[in-house]
Amino acid sequence: MAKQMTFSLTDLGLRPLINATGPWTRVGNSTLSPSVLAAMGEAAQAYLPVADLQVVASRVIFEATGAEAGYATPGASAGITLAVAACIAGEDPDRIKSLPHIDGPPDHVVMFQQHRGYYDFAVRATGARLRLIDAAEADALDRLSAAIDHSVACVFYDCTGLPYKDQSGVPDLAAVISVAHGCGVRVVVDASLSVPPPENLRTYIELGADAVAFTASKAMQGPAASGFVACRAELARSMALQHQDIDVLAAITGKGDPNNLFMGLGRGLKVGKEQVAGMLVALQEYLRRDHVADQRSWRRALETIDQAVSGLNGISRRWLNSNEGRAPYLSIGFERALGHLEAQAVSDALLDGEPSIFIAAHHGNSLSVGAETLRDGEAEIVGRRLAETIAAMTRL
Repeated sequence: MAKQMTFSLTDLGLRPLINATGPWTRVGNSTLSPSVLAAMGEAAQAYLPVADLQVVASRVIFEATGAEAGYATPGASAGITLAVAACIAGEDPDRIKSLPHIDGPPDHVVMFQQHRGYYDFAVRATGARLRLIDAAEADALDRLSAAIDHSVACVFYDCTGLPYKDQSGVPDLAAVISVAHGCGVRVVVDASLSVPPPENLRTYIELGADAVAFTASKAMQGPAASGFVACRAELARSMALQHQDIDVLAAITGKGDPNNLFMGLGRGLKVGKEQVAGMLVALQEYLRRDHVADQRSWRRALETIDQAVSGLNGISRRWLNSNEGRAPYLSIGFERALGHLEAQAVSDALLDGEPSIFIAAHHGNSLSVGAETLRDGEAEIVGRRLAETIAAMTRL
């Protein structure tokens, strides 16, 4: 009998850290509950038809969001790619096979210039060309309507609310959906950072969005490579055709030659049965959480850290998302008096210290402190270390 292997982070030279920013990908997203781990463990020891597992996932996503259907993905970014690809190709085997090299319309995606960002490569990965509208100019909705023609597969709308994006002038989602549907095209929504509040699981679907991509690895505390799309039933079918083994094509749609097999764009975006099982349990657990208690806990932790650094000269302290039902953040900026002190240097010093603490440095020479991922007692440690580090580096 082969010797059973054991796994140890320290044996591999890895050092766990205190995460004082939030469920970011670069530091492993979230930690998992015993129930999520148990679901993943059970799935790991079983063989399951993936198509059947996705049917179950669709039912759970429907119950959570009110959408016609749902589809499990390895994250929100993958969900955006699959959803846009579904709008482009539908259930046409030839178009599915051609992506990302699109031969003929619809091959454009319309979006607002203000929604361009780090992650819209998920749209461009399909091969779609972007048609941009500047919301800062007058009559944005009229220009949106004018931009939609037979070459447009969908409108892409970003609901993440990332602080580096200037959302001023961007029409609200309901108005955009009204215009897009009036022109006969679908709307795909990036809601990767829109939960909390939990109500947003249903809000965008209720407004009429055709596909909404969520991550399950952040606030929902699901596996790192997990997410889902809440969507129209026909879009879920198209995502399945592009994502799973393509030999299911003829069986599901009656189209295509099962003796002439090929793989769709989504083949590289496969999601494991373990991730799907863990995601479904995490989603159900999230819906049952006491979200008011979560908010109180996060605010208490940030108040502890805020108080710890309040006596330092030359810094600014600003609360973000404090009254929106979203996870609050404490932004700590360094003023001109400390011009030699860079936020990134402070972040690096905290990460290199003992215990190792992750606080992300942001644009504008500031630190972003969050409490979603802090465990009991860690806020005091973070506050003390942060104050000591800033004070020591200021004296250099």
